[in-house]
Formats: sequence, structure tokens, C-alpha cells
Amino acid sequence: MTEDAKIFPPGNRKELLGRLSEIIQHGPYKMPDKRYTGTGGPGLYLEDLLGLTTGNRDVPDSLGWELKFYSAETSLITLFHKEPQPEGIMRYMVSKFGWKDKQGRLSFRHTISGRSDRFRVDGDANQIIVRPLKRNGVTPCWTKDDILSAAGAKLRRLVLVRGKRKGQEITYTRVDCFENLQLTFFIQEVINGTVKIDFDVRELKQGSKGLRNHGTKFRVSPDEICRLYAKKERIS
Repeated sequence: MTEDAKIFPPGNRKELLGRLSEIIQHGPYKMPDKRYTGTGGPGLYLEDLLGLTTGNRDVPDSLGWELKFYSAETSLITLFHKEPQPEGIMRYMVSKFGWKDKQGRLSFRHTISGRSDRFRVDGDANQIIVRPLKRNGVTPCWTKDDILSAAGAKLRRLVLVRGKRKGQEITYTRVDCFENLQLTFFIQEVINGTVKIDFDVRELKQGSKGLRNHGTKFRVSPDEICRLYAKKERIS
């Protein structure tokens, strides 16, 4: 693929899966340095190979399918971002539970798989709540409807592409297609830890009120994504 090549997105499911099969059979690709640096390079390059222009919208990437790339080194795949309520809760979490980084800024980076050494995830009435184990106070929470809306809008059908990267060379090796997201069980998978809640926020500067928030993510291991769906198909 050249940088000025025009690639149109697939027009239907058969064409999408056919293109993915061709990409797997192609073997190694050489990614240009300019656009495809960093850990997100292989996923972005894959989108460009398919003619997609998705950005960070909370909608599926192509024809109702969400596209995710991972490698053998990937421990967790981000399903979606959703900030908790009430307003200002992340400032509170940084102040109460954060620790100083190398620049002296309070930082709160913590992944909870149902329960961690400091927090547990509870389902209470119509809410998902992250509660500290050893103290009371304001707690981050989401309505169950908000979580299901975020998941249902983006993840009803998922294409998971595995690959191997060496420098700027990328080889896509496997495609798994998941359909029929089981929304009925999704909340329970958050509570029991199949779906992890991942906080990543810190002070802008030491002692400042401003925050650098990389977003609260709902994430899952590549090996456990199958638990969220009723149907799976592998393309190799």
C-alpha cells in the first residue's frame, strides 16, 4: 500500500471478511515510518488497508463491526471508554488514592478485575460501583444502562486481528469474528472481573488541581473475549 493509494471501504460482510483473509495471506507489510509509529501503528495500518476512517468515535468501525488489533504481548484489549459519575470523582480518587510519580505528581493508575488489593466492583440496584476496601467516601459509579449502551453501541459484532510486529514490519496472522454480544450477562462479567475497569489519571503538575486523564477504560484479555459473545468464527 502506498501513501497516496485510494482504498475504498468494504461494502458488505462478505467483502470485509474476504479482504481480511487476503491481508492474512499477504504476509509481512512494511509500514511507513511517518504515520504508523507507536503501539497503535499496526491497528491504524490495518484500518488503512481496509479503507476505514474511524478515528475515536464510539461507533463500530465497518458495517457494524468493531475492529481490534492485538499481539502475543497484548495483555488487555480496550473495549470502550466510559467516565464514572459523579462529576469531579476522578479528582477525588487522585487525591485520596493516588501516589507520587517520578515528577512528584499524584497519579492514580489502577486496574480492577472485580476486586483488587484496594477496591471491589459491586452491582447495587441499577449501578456499578467501585468501592474501596478499607474506607468510606464518594465512590465512582456508572448506571448499568450507561454501561450497556456503551457496549451495545460499539461491540455487538467484533473482529479481532492478531499480528506480529518487528520494527516497522507487521504480519497479520489470524482473524476471529465475534457476533451476538450477550448484553444480558455483560454487567455480571464486569462485576466478576472478566471485564476489567482501568483508571489512568494524574495531576497535570505537582500540586495542581488540573488532571491529565487518559480515560477510564473497560478492558478484557484476548483469551476471555469469547465469554462475551454467543457466536465465534475464525479466519486463517
